[in-house]
This record gives sequence, C-alpha cells and structure tokens, in this order.
Amino acid sequence: MTRANYYSDKPMRPDPRPVDDLIGTIVEQAGASPDLGVARLVSSWDDVVSERWRGRSRPIGVREQTLLVEVPEGADASLLRYDSADLMRRISQRFGPDLVRAVKFRVEGDLRGGKS
Repeated sequence: MTRANYYSDKPMRPDPRPVDDLIGTIVEQAGASPDLGVARLVSSWDDVVSERWRGRSRPIGVREQTLLVEVPEGADASLLRYDSADLMRRISQRFGPDLVRAVKFRVEGDLRGGKS
C-alpha cells in the first residue's frame, strides 16, 4: 500500500535547476564542447534583457552572430530597435562578445523574418 500525496503549498522538492546547466555538465562529461551560449541566452532571456523587452519579445535563435527576436507587432520592433545596442552590451557581458553582433526582428506570424 502506498501513501497518497496530498496538495501542500510547501515545496516537496528543492527548486529545479535550469536545464541548460544540466546539459552543459552532461556535454562536458561526454567530452564534447559545443557552444551552449545560444541555449543559455534563450533560457535566461528575462534575466538578460531590460524591463522594456520583457513580455514584448521572444528570442528565436542566433545565426551568424545575428539574434532573431520575435515581437507581437511591428510597433514593438520599432521601439525595441532603439535598445538593441544595450541588449547586445548585456549579452556580451554575460555570454562574451562573440555570441551576438546584430539583432533582427520578426513580427509573430511573419515567416519571412529579418525585419531590422
């Protein structure tokens, strides 16, 4: 007979660790060393970006050092474009200067992308 688990507002387990921390450890132990900077950037987006970017943007990925960011509307892209230099500075400080050198925007649902 097993005990029933009852709801409690107290956590039953310690706080979970970010997946990118675990993946980095596993990859290092396996002897491979791919750049996990993009995965870490995506998973920690809200910690990296300024308040203005939170809730208005979602990182899609990085290709050839260009970060593609998805926004709900073209007006958001216009507004956030002015903060791109600050975003790249924050990314450089946290992940190194070679991860992102440019930012492009894509409006949600626009599969063409690359609006900058």
